[in-house]
Amino acid sequence: KSVVQAAAPHIAEFVGTFVLVFAVGCCWLSPSDPAWSSTAVACVYMVMVYATTPVSGGNLNPAVSLALGLVGSLPWTVVLGYWAMQLAGGVVAGMCSCALFNPRKVHLQPVAPFAWEFAAGAELLYTCLLCLSVLCCRVPKRNNPPDDANQFYGLAIGFALAAGGYAPGGGA
Repeated sequence: KSVVQAAAPHIAEFVGTFVLVFAVGCCWLSPSDPAWSSTAVACVYMVMVYATTPVSGGNLNPAVSLALGLVGSLPWTVVLGYWAMQLAGGVVAGMCSCALFNPRKVHLQPVAPFAWEFAAGAELLYTCLLCLSVLCCRVPKRNNPPDDANQFYGLAIGFALAAGGYAPGGGA
């Protein structure tokens, strides 16, 4: 493998995570209607999963990389490399979206009448749903052979993300 071929999956994870987190930042920092933010983020995630899957697997989320490592679909050395790229992509995207919308500030907090414990519970539940969607739709070889792979996995993952955005009241 050349250096470019070896680096391509990590660069794909960085770019995909950057685009996703930048979209999240733009949706929440812009003065637009927040009712569409969860749908917009889910659509961006779906597109980035389809765009990066041939290169890196399209994880774009440390929890997804962890889940794939736990089931043995991804070597732990790759999981650690992806985590580094996902973290870097997220931090750079956050800085870029904050710089773009400076000095606008958003106070992220649970929607009344919910407290932080409910928000954390919803985040945990929907992160598990996201990981389960990936593990059920993209990983199994019996129902998803390499020569005839399904093409709905990105849509299923995007819907899981949209549900996670709207259910706790974050999108409305």
